[in-house]
Amino acid sequence: MLRHTLIALRLCSRKAHTNQDIEHAKKWLIEFQPGEIPRNEFSILYSRSLGPGGQKVNKTSSKATISLEPYQWLNQKVSGWMPKAVIGQIREKPLRYQTKAGGILIQSDTSRNRDVNTDECFRKLLQEIKLQVFFEEEASEEDKKKWQKLAAQQKEWRLEEKKRNSERKKSRSKKFDV
Repeated sequence: MLRHTLIALRLCSRKAHTNQDIEHAKKWLIEFQPGEIPRNEFSILYSRSLGPGGQKVNKTSSKATISLEPYQWLNQKVSGWMPKAVIGQIREKPLRYQTKAGGILIQSDTSRNRDVNTDECFRKLLQEIKLQVFFEEEASEEDKKKWQKLAAQQKEWRLEEKKRNSERKKSRSKKFDV
């Protein structure tokens, strides 16, 4: 019960982002590349990968795993490379790579090269962030008119349908002359 209250307070106390913050976040989503993610913030582990590859795969640790602890992920000090508006949306709608505890865990063993697999992990993280985060654009006047026209047509169709149903039900009723 206390946990839900704290979460509700945290959500209610969150300030709305300014237009400048949102514009910065939109630009960031378009321009930011996986190579720009600060790798020193993440814990990077290498292990033996599975699958075909023979002796090379059996001898080398090429599978890459990157992770962040729950107290680090979405912490402004550690995740300062992401805009605040992006962090706010990720808090509301977690990524698929988030653990139950709230950290991040991403693995890749697509290549036999550990550096390529590490790059792939960071690419997966950024791709998931870009898929998850969305900022609505202001609708143009012609779009607003189009939606108003469609709403009016829908309303008209609904009223006609109600009249037809009403007439059908009236025709079914029996009229008795007393």
